[in-house]
Amino acid sequence: MARKITAGILGGLLGFIAGLIGGAFLGLVIGGTFFGWLEIPGYPLMPAYELAAYIGSALGILIVTPLGIKLALKIAGRKGNQN
Repeated sequence: MARKITAGILGGLLGFIAGLIGGAFLGLVIGGTFFGWLEIPGYPLMPAYELAAYIGSALGILIVTPLGIKLALKIAGRKGNQN
């Protein structure tokens, strides 16, 4: 039981980090490609590609963190059955 809890926490943490970095990278690439020319009214120091990176990192966290937990629990379940 402790192995599954530890695996879930570790999988969630790794999913969080992977989602943050991957989502920010994809948001920056897509935002720089398609939204690089936009300026956000009222925020002269925030270009649209930077906002796309923030949104991409948030979406990456929300999508990849549960996947990391599921994958870690599946791997921990396999190892638990072999012992």
